[in-house]
Amino acid sequence: MHVLVVDDLKEDRFIIKKLLNPYYTVTTLSSATEAVAFALSHSFDVAVVNAMLREDLDGIRLLRDLKNIRQNNFLALACTCHPEPSRNKKLLQAGFKDILLKPFDVNAFTLLVKEGRA
Repeated sequence: MHVLVVDDLKEDRFIIKKLLNPYYTVTTLSSATEAVAFALSHSFDVAVVNAMLREDLDGIRLLRDLKNIRQNNFLALACTCHPEPSRNKKLLQAGFKDILLKPFDVNAFTLLVKEGRA
């Protein structure tokens, strides 16, 4: 299973990759621009997207673009350290299956992947 992680924080990308790498193939990218370019020529099964990317598109806009490119053929999970109910509602309405809180929990991720593929 191939997991795409898009997060503008280098440390968070490193931690998530370190936690997932023993179990999954992981590609980490630092921006929405990189993620869109990647999606044009690569497939992935799960996208973990930081809800608030600082440099370019936010997580919701990136999800919309990824869904258009990949024909919605992946499980989308938002990742955030700001669990605000109104923001979470917007993320779920935009099409994220669920929201992972930072610090990243590999067990919660694995459970969501199993539920999303059931």
